[in-house]
Amino acid sequence: MKRILALQFAFDWLIYEVHKVDYNPIKEIEAFWNNYALETVSANILQLLSTYLDGGAGENRLLKDEEMQEFATALYRVLIAYCVANYRNIDFSKMKLSAEAKVGIEKEMELSKKVAEFFGRLSE
Repeated sequence: MKRILALQFAFDWLIYEVHKVDYNPIKEIEAFWNNYALETVSANILQLLSTYLDGGAGENRLLKDEEMQEFATALYRVLIAYCVANYRNIDFSKMKLSAEAKVGIEKEMELSKKVAEFFGRLSE
């Protein structure tokens, strides 16, 4: 029970960090995308979902519980940062991502564009 409460407190505390004087949502967003590739985010979200659906009994788990918690916390942190940045009308063009992150995102966006165009042609 103590572990669950500690996890809940750590998770809930993230929402209060936005009130710190030096909180910068753009830095949080940059840190997330510089740490997680888009395909990693997708795979981790699918694992979180499958863990939820099968009660954690999945045999093909890529992440340990601690890694899943770390990712879920990072995901929550970046969602809060996007929310705050939107609320404060912050210009996202000032965001600085690593060259590696930019290339990864560009590749994923190009691939998803091709898939969308393919299905668009099929639906015509």
